[in-house]
Amino acid sequence: MFSIQTKIRQWVQKVLFWWVKVPENPHHTDFDPILKAKHCVYVLEHQSTADALVVDHQLKKLGLPGLHEKLQLSPENQEKALLTVHPRKSVLQRHQPSITPRIQSFIDHLAVNSDEEILLVPIALYWGRTASTNNSIISALLSSNWSVVGRFRKLLTVLLNGRDTYLEINAPISLRQLIDESEDHSKLTRKVARVLRVHFRHVRTAVIGPDLSHKRVIIDQILSSEPVRKAIATHSSTKSVSLDKSRAVARKHALTIAANVSYNTIRVLDVLLTRLWNKIYNGIVLNGIEPVRELAKDNEIVYVPCHRSHIDYLLLSYSLHRNGLNVPHIAAGENLNMPIVGNILRRGGAFFIRRKFGGDKLYSTVFNEYIHTVFRRGYPVEYFVEGGRSRTGRMRNPATGTLAMTVKSHLRDSSRPIVFIPVYIGYEKVFESGSYLGELKGKTKKKENLFDLVKTVKHLKNYGHVYLNFGEPIKLNDELNEQVPTWRDTPYGPNDKPDWMFQFVDSLSTKVVTKINAAAALNPINLIATVLLSTPKQAIESTFLEQQLSLLIELNKEREDLVTLPTGTPKEWIEYAVKMNTLRLIPQKFGDIYGLDSHNTVLMSYYRNNVQHLFALPSLVAALVARSEGIEEAEMLSLITLIHPYIRSELFIDGDDEETEKQALRIIKDLLKLQLICQNSDGLYCPPEASSDKHLQLQYLANIILPTLERYLLTLSVLVRFGNGECSQTVLENQSQQMAQRLSLLNGLDAPEFFDKALFKNFIMTLKKRGALKTNEEGKLTYSDNIPMVISKAGSVMPNDIWYNVLQVTKRSTS
Repeated sequence: MFSIQTKIRQWVQKVLFWWVKVPENPHHTDFDPILKAKHCVYVLEHQSTADALVVDHQLKKLGLPGLHEKLQLSPENQEKALLTVHPRKSVLQRHQPSITPRIQSFIDHLAVNSDEEILLVPIALYWGRTASTNNSIISALLSSNWSVVGRFRKLLTVLLNGRDTYLEINAPISLRQLIDESEDHSKLTRKVARVLRVHFRHVRTAVIGPDLSHKRVIIDQILSSEPVRKAIATHSSTKSVSLDKSRAVARKHALTIAANVSYNTIRVLDVLLTRLWNKIYNGIVLNGIEPVRELAKDNEIVYVPCHRSHIDYLLLSYSLHRNGLNVPHIAAGENLNMPIVGNILRRGGAFFIRRKFGGDKLYSTVFNEYIHTVFRRGYPVEYFVEGGRSRTGRMRNPATGTLAMTVKSHLRDSSRPIVFIPVYIGYEKVFESGSYLGELKGKTKKKENLFDLVKTVKHLKNYGHVYLNFGEPIKLNDELNEQVPTWRDTPYGPNDKPDWMFQFVDSLSTKVVTKINAAAALNPINLIATVLLSTPKQAIESTFLEQQLSLLIELNKEREDLVTLPTGTPKEWIEYAVKMNTLRLIPQKFGDIYGLDSHNTVLMSYYRNNVQHLFALPSLVAALVARSEGIEEAEMLSLITLIHPYIRSELFIDGDDEETEKQALRIIKDLLKLQLICQNSDGLYCPPEASSDKHLQLQYLANIILPTLERYLLTLSVLVRFGNGECSQTVLENQSQQMAQRLSLLNGLDAPEFFDKALFKNFIMTLKKRGALKTNEEGKLTYSDNIPMVISKAGSVMPNDIWYNVLQVTKRSTS
């Protein structure tokens, strides 16, 4: 009899899997405990023959015990290996059967056999991944989510969603541990059942998300909210128009803003994007996504990635969907709301936001209420805290608008905790690099249009690998508790802005971009860019290039818990870069030389800038030693404490002065071990012999940070040339930028980011924050005697030619 049942089941599975398609399980559960367990019970959320057949097929495919095997608890007690939280309803029984008798049977067995264990393995299975839609009868009929469906509806669901079946094997739950932790064994059965129900609810929230409402339903709710009604009345009064006209304007704003998520669109995009990624990329590499999956079960997730490319939007949503997480609502610039494209993006989860609100109170109120609605409903959200794409490859100064809206929404309703997930996106090649270069050289940014987009996609070719690193989560409640301990004591309304808000959001935004940078990905392209751009002529001998690449990796091995390192060898990375046409091989009789052509020199600075922050402190240590005849440890740490905070602010490097000093000591130790610096009989740190390869390695390492130090020296020199209290911040910014442009030409440095005005502004603001600069009553900058002292000491770090050029340029600029 058993043999006949098995053969029937195998035959039905074969027929079923002609149609059903289950992608590879993205959840990296350790299967070893399941394989080693004597007693293992698989737990499904709903009783369903189709579900059981699919799960059994996938378990055997993974080499795990099948679903229909018996548990031999004792010679007279054989239990099924399948347990369902919600057994199938029956028209013949008044009450739905419960799982508690089965659980009680397992508990009774463990009570008698104290040395045994039973593992409960929850398995989540979803036919399609669309959430219920509040206003769709068809969706409610066909969706298997959020309810136990009848057999006919199940058949329709299998037919319609079988090609997109999602299966996730979760970590086993120890029944023995639950017994040991329970003080009241009389309630243990109900506790285990509750644990299983909660588990499946959390998994469902992470994978599928909350119920969807039609866009117009959400808009009606927003327009009927008290803040928007008040804003409509105010708009009517100030603009002298009727309430109906003001309400129509508000509705138009809401329609322009709101996403209109469509699961069918997401499925189509999944297919199209898979083909696109396979065409243009060698692979998408994800790191650190597992903690995010756990957090998504209990928290409101806000993804905050860096912004390098228009591809970022699609890439992150695609990767989350593929790895069993709900597609977020994405804040997109209004410039992307183009005909056709805008509607597709909107159905894929995008909602659109103006770059600037321009004092439009009605628009800002509608947008704030939309954001609050999204958070209150529990949808994951994604926005780029930098505001726009980085044209230089550096992390931009964060824009605080969307973060402030998030904090305000949470203050109104803090029932669901918010967690920010920093995401570092690293490309080996950005397809907008050509346009970025043009914009940095002064060309006007071209407005996006559908024709240009199609034309761009058509010509896309191999762009290497893409890296998505999920950084250390930032819990909003923890940040509020630390910085504003009394925040829960006050009820907040939609328009409330507490006194501490600005400073808190500013601090939070800096922490977010810092955590993004802390999760950087080193790859062959940005490593080679870092090395080549630190050489005088952007050319290097092959063996020396390999040594320098090894050095850069060695200096980052301590950070492997967050920073990801490339696989393979330096020689393989060099061959890969040549194949990618980012590195030029120049065959030579006495050894190959690698270099960059004039076009790639500028483009490679973009990829170097992606990871420059990882080498800033080692480079500063190298710079302090390279030109010295011997420097004491105390003096070196003193100079690092003086200089590094400005580098840390510009490059958004994690840590404080104390942490910087600890890292500096570790770097000194590493450089001593690598023989790149020496320690003489007096205990002073010295560079190696000037004629040695080690000395050249140290100098190239120092060169990584020299352009940054050169900019600082230039700014301070311009300030001192003007005189104490003689120039405003705006004048200093403009003069410094112009002099940097001139200096760039004199040094033959074709790097537009060297004279990026935002960098000078950030440096001056940091000087003011640290008290090195002040503004007098006339709006002019004043400084202490420390500034001229710093300039006088710069010669111990800067090469003579750079030092001379800075002095000559600044002398002419203010004469």
